[in-house]
Amino acid sequence: MKLLKVVFSNLFLLVAWSAFAQDALTLQDEAYGTDSLQKMDVYLLPDRTLTTPVVILVHGGGWMAGDKEACNFMKDFLTTQGINIININYRLATTGKITYREVMADMDLAIDHVLKKADQWQIRKTKYVFWGGSAGGHLAMLYAYKYDKKNVISAVTTLGGPTKLDDIETLSKGKKEDIEGLLPLITGDKWQPENLAQSYQDASPFYAIAFRPTLLMHGEKDNIVPVGQAQIMYTHLKENEVPTELIVLENGGHGGEGTSAETSKKMAVTILKWVQKYGL
Repeated sequence: MKLLKVVFSNLFLLVAWSAFAQDALTLQDEAYGTDSLQKMDVYLLPDRTLTTPVVILVHGGGWMAGDKEACNFMKDFLTTQGINIININYRLATTGKITYREVMADMDLAIDHVLKKADQWQIRKTKYVFWGGSAGGHLAMLYAYKYDKKNVISAVTTLGGPTKLDDIETLSKGKKEDIEGLLPLITGDKWQPENLAQSYQDASPFYAIAFRPTLLMHGEKDNIVPVGQAQIMYTHLKENEVPTELIVLENGGHGGEGTSAETSKKMAVTILKWVQKYGL
């Protein structure tokens, strides 16, 4: 599930914001653990204060591929809007070895590292906002809803993220090979729709009990993660009285490709509004 960058390719033309100068602190491949994939890139603004928002980017790639570099388009956009960025890698799912449990542990390590470095980096220690695309959206929601024991994540913004891994009705509208090939990797159990293992619920943001404010963005014509996954999450959040918003990208594919410039602009503006509301 490769995260496409088309939606944000023209953002600087769509939204008229002033850019800042060169980042005061940029760290590439900052290690937060001992594994070669436990790395993050850090982009901190020159005039930051302890109230400057921090957004943590989580890349997609079907849980078994991808790299933080895929989120650089979001980094480029958000840093020009006065937002500090942490862009993380994590161990990728592999059969029988790395599942959602290990990835959640990586995300916890990454956030621990940021908190430990916060004084040195002169950044805030609370109200971090997640942005995740595709599988990264799923991971961002799952961590924020179920694994954020330190309560430092204030909101989640996602594009094309799976939400309920055992929902046969919505998933059936996607590609069979993705369902049968990728979901067993992240859950650690076979895809047996007539008798799904408990891990399919445990790995689903939908079944959490401590939701965070969530902005859901999803392509109307997404055939990898069907839009129904966002719609059922949106309804569930509303029923639980959690602040939420759903932007369906008209004619948009999995990464938003095919949607209109007007919708792209709306998405960009809405992301910034959410960061400003929940990240300050």
